[in-house]
Amino acid sequence: MSKIQLISFAFLVALGACSEKSAPESVVYTLYSTNYPQSSAHSGVATFDLSTELFNRAMCEEVAEFYSADFEKLRASSQYDGTTKMRYWCQKGRYKK
Repeated sequence: MSKIQLISFAFLVALGACSEKSAPESVVYTLYSTNYPQSSAHSGVATFDLSTELFNRAMCEEVAEFYSADFEKLRASSQYDGTTKMRYWCQKGRYKK
């Protein structure tokens, strides 16, 4: 995925996340991450509610993989120490604290 495609995709995701509960809860997925430096806490990253359950889940999982790979590149380039851990995952439903 090119950088322009990724930026366009992120913009569409952000735009969709701004809508007021446009999709029923049963088709929504939320991307979470660990809350660096406290790996036991979690933060909401994005909500996927633009289309069907299958599409929303697939996009959420693809973005989770992208963020994970990007973090591994940063860690390999010594911007983070070797003990830093970040995890990204998708859960069905809207963001819950």
